Amino acid sequence: MLCRESQKRNLPFFFLLTSRTCLYSSSSLFRRRLSFFFLPARPSCQEELRELREQPIDPQAEQEIIDSIEEVYFSNDSFDMVQHELEKLPPELNLQELEEYRDKLKRQQAAVSKKVADLILEKQPSYVKELERVTALQTNLQLAAVICTNARRQLSVAKEGFTGASLGLLANQRRRQLLTGLLKSLRTIKTLQRTDVRLSEMLEEEDYPGAIQLCLECQKAASTFKHYSCISELNSKLQDTLEQIEEQLDVALSKTCKHFDVSHYTKVQLAYSLLGKTQTAMDQLHMHFTQAIHNTVFQVVLGYVELCAGNADTKFQKMQYKDLCTHITLDSYIPCLTDLCKALWEVMLSYHRTMQWHEEQDKQETTSTPGRNLVKTKSKKKSDYNLNKTNAPILTNTTLNVIRLVGKYMQMMNILKPIAFDVIHCVSQLFDYYLYAVYTFFGRNDMYESSGLGLISSRLRTTLNRIQESLIDMSAGVHGPTEDRKEKVPSPHLSQLVVLTNSGTLYGLAQRVVATESLVFLAEQFESLQSHLDTMMPAAKKPFLQQFYSQTVSTASELRKPIYWIVAAKAIDYEQMLLMMAGVKWDIREIMSQHNVYVDVLLKEFEQFNKRLGDVSRHVRIPLPVSNVLWEHCIRLANRTLVEGYANVKKCSNEGRALMQLDFQQFLMKLEKLTDLRPIPDKEFVETYIKAYYLTENDMEQFIKNHREYSMKQLANLVNVCLGSHINKKARQKLLAAIDDIDRPKR
Repeated sequence: MLCRESQKRNLPFFFLLTSRTCLYSSSSLFRRRLSFFFLPARPSCQEELRELREQPIDPQAEQEIIDSIEEVYFSNDSFDMVQHELEKLPPELNLQELEEYRDKLKRQQAAVSKKVADLILEKQPSYVKELERVTALQTNLQLAAVICTNARRQLSVAKEGFTGASLGLLANQRRRQLLTGLLKSLRTIKTLQRTDVRLSEMLEEEDYPGAIQLCLECQKAASTFKHYSCISELNSKLQDTLEQIEEQLDVALSKTCKHFDVSHYTKVQLAYSLLGKTQTAMDQLHMHFTQAIHNTVFQVVLGYVELCAGNADTKFQKMQYKDLCTHITLDSYIPCLTDLCKALWEVMLSYHRTMQWHEEQDKQETTSTPGRNLVKTKSKKKSDYNLNKTNAPILTNTTLNVIRLVGKYMQMMNILKPIAFDVIHCVSQLFDYYLYAVYTFFGRNDMYESSGLGLISSRLRTTLNRIQESLIDMSAGVHGPTEDRKEKVPSPHLSQLVVLTNSGTLYGLAQRVVATESLVFLAEQFESLQSHLDTMMPAAKKPFLQQFYSQTVSTASELRKPIYWIVAAKAIDYEQMLLMMAGVKWDIREIMSQHNVYVDVLLKEFEQFNKRLGDVSRHVRIPLPVSNVLWEHCIRLANRTLVEGYANVKKCSNEGRALMQLDFQQFLMKLEKLTDLRPIPDKEFVETYIKAYYLTENDMEQFIKNHREYSMKQLANLVNVCLGSHINKKARQKLLAAIDDIDRPKR
């Protein structure tokens, strides 16, 4: 509610309404409040009011009359003004007072009426204009309603006659296309599900290339439809089938050692070519020829020995070939030798035809593609973990700071040539300290010598010892002569933030890569500066610069071996493999076609190692030389663990040694899928040890003298297990003494 003075100054709000509101309002409040001023009156009263309204009144006087209206007339809607006036009447009525009060009300009514009339006249143009706008708006709304009605009717017709039908056709066509694609996929899936039957038929027909090609195509198709649940297990099943094909392929390859057939051998080689394992095929073929020679001569001699012995209870099958030959009688000697030569001639004939086949293939390839080696583009390398990253150098802030300092020192040498040697000497000390720090942080380990891998060359060892003696203060608080310590610096300390013991990060491989490769990069920059520094050196001091480059700068890359060897030694559980090999029975009497479980466990370790290398490469680029060193270390350690496991065997038969060959070949075959490192490191180290089982006493003595890479324990196992059953005690002691003589200088 407005205050009274404001209301009096501006008039009550119902008097200030626009003309249109005053004319058209039908509210009860408005009629009630005006009823007092416009009460029905006699004609004389109406004339009086008209006269009062028409009489000119001073605006100030008029405002005073309006202000004199009681405040209660401005109250809420429930106010009853008639009742209010009646209640104000005194108990005793006085006609003169009533007439005076009536005249006052008339004056107020006249003033209000005049004010309202003035306001109506003032707002008349606006009212007319607004009324016209309302009328036009009403007309437009009616027209819009007609347009909307017509549009809705036409849209309804279009929806029923065109849109609904067309969209229905489009939806049906889309559904048809989806169903057609689904039908095609289902047919492909059906074909994939029937692949096993066709693969079996191809293997029975010895169509190994076709079987492998079909299996590879099915694998590709299965990867396309892997989002279907029915295909999710097909990939692993196809992989198992492919492995079975490889095993049957190996059996087929072994058949060519006795009965060579050109078409059969061509299919086998083509199959190995499709698998990308031609080198594996050659290795397997050599093993099969060795095994075929041994088995052929053994079976021929065994047959004659058993024939001559009659019903003797002697277990000739457990004898060595040399001992078995002693049981041949004079009567059976010539026939046995004849059959033996015939059998060996068949093997040699197969070998000769095999060689001829490969020679002809080489000639054909050379004739058809004389420049094939020049147009070659394992392509992505399996050992490369940074193909999708830039090959920018891996640098630390230390390397950048050293390079900046070298630049400043070279400027000093250009200006102050007499001190050039002193500057280069200080620069060499800076590089020496950096190299020593990287080795101390990441490469120092006490297990190098026991590994037998020659991780630290004599040149690198000499360099590290020289740096430690000439530059590093090893006193650590001990107060020695000042003269000896004035040019030495404290030994570097690794930050506690660098953790090198976490297996999840491959034992700080990222930090090792950054530190080592930064040092190698710095050495490469020094190599590029050698000629420039040589021109600044005095002639008498040039030997120092040459020595610095030959003994220090060139050894930086050699730090990779000891630094990354620590990762390789811990990344794979070699001890677990030794324990599993200890549980294998090697004195078997039948040639096995299935390898042992420890091979699969070892391969799983390598697969996990490969995955973790990929994980690390997402954070720090692993250069190809680094990954090659890591794989080389892991494979060397695995192969040496295999030899150590074979050296722990207490009993072993010919068939058991063949099983060792089968296990190792299976390991090589699966390993080649994980790395492109060729040749496989220490492959001959294992193969030579396995083949040493077939050596005679004299050959074993020569083997011991020529192969000092094997430990005393490993050589002693060959004597005790391989020859121990068929040589006398004196001969065994002689061989063991030869082993002891070889091992003594190492102690």
